Amino acid sequence: MHAAIRGELDRLAEFAVSAAAGRRRPGPRQLAALRAHVGDVIDAIHHHHTGEDGFLWPMLLEATGPNAELEALSGDHGELDPLMDAIRSALETRDFAALQAASVRLRDLMVEHLAEEEAVVVPIVAERITPQRHAAMEKAMRKALPVRMGFVVPWVMAADASLAERVLHTGGLPLRLILAATRGRYTRRLQDAYADLAPAEPVVSMTARAEVVIPVPPAEVYAAVADVTRMGRWSPECYRCEWDDAATGPVPGARFRGSSRSVGVRWTRECVVLAAEPGVEFAFRTLRRGRFPDSTTWRFALTAVPGGTRLVQTMALSAGRGVLAFERLSGRGAAMPQAMAATLDRIRADLTSKPYVRIV
Repeated sequence: MHAAIRGELDRLAEFAVSAAAGRRRPGPRQLAALRAHVGDVIDAIHHHHTGEDGFLWPMLLEATGPNAELEALSGDHGELDPLMDAIRSALETRDFAALQAASVRLRDLMVEHLAEEEAVVVPIVAERITPQRHAAMEKAMRKALPVRMGFVVPWVMAADASLAERVLHTGGLPLRLILAATRGRYTRRLQDAYADLAPAEPVVSMTARAEVVIPVPPAEVYAAVADVTRMGRWSPECYRCEWDDAATGPVPGARFRGSSRSVGVRWTRECVVLAAEPGVEFAFRTLRRGRFPDSTTWRFALTAVPGGTRLVQTMALSAGRGVLAFERLSGRGAAMPQAMAATLDRIRADLTSKPYVRIV
């Protein structure tokens, strides 16, 4: 739970700071998803604090007698809760300055609170509370304070892989079944809420790379590759890209839809910008949605070289066996490096005003 809280508040604070500075411009759909997700997080934290106040602290005070450190930790909740209310309000009103102030303050205070709690509580539990007593307390707390397992389980399990494996081992089959049933939906919700700040895909199944030197400055090359609406002119596969969810240009978190065709099949994917550093890097990834269980990260890295710019394009596909089978059987996977090289050659031709032949 503490790992989940830390990770979430780091993510929210980073989002708020960049939104307040104008480096991130969330659209209506993302804001709606963020309000829903953060609302669930705040509910989970409130539930955690209520359980501590009503069940954990009384058990510990019974074991230790009067304890100023425990009483101070309980008092911290009264300072943290108003900040969470302020975050809800700022998201409702789209007040990013207020969101930054409340989320950064909450993160900083929570980091201190959790560190103190772990330093004080863990030794008491280890030395004075039997496993049977602790289990009885948790059972009573679950009965009195039901928790939304469909959100809390995947949220907590995603926070720390090594801790998650230990919890799943001791939690048994029911916990594993809950996680299996809820993890996919949670991942999609996190992507909807945070887009580029959501965790990277855990497993990369296929990669490809291509590069070219273009005799123009990095700023000009970046302006071309970061304008996704121009990609349909260059790619042998992608024929149209359009900005989505109120996005109008390349900033982290901006979304667009890319339409492609290959081996007689057409499809459209929702994409999110991961990096947009002029003259240096432009990157985006496709989002897992419905009939698209895979995600691909596309990255353009730019380096100034004598006489121009070295442009390197890479792709990293995270997919299951079904998608990988399609890539192999269709020949698309083997042809990807050549298709990427063709894209870069066309970008070079376009930027140097040389004609090229478009493959339809």
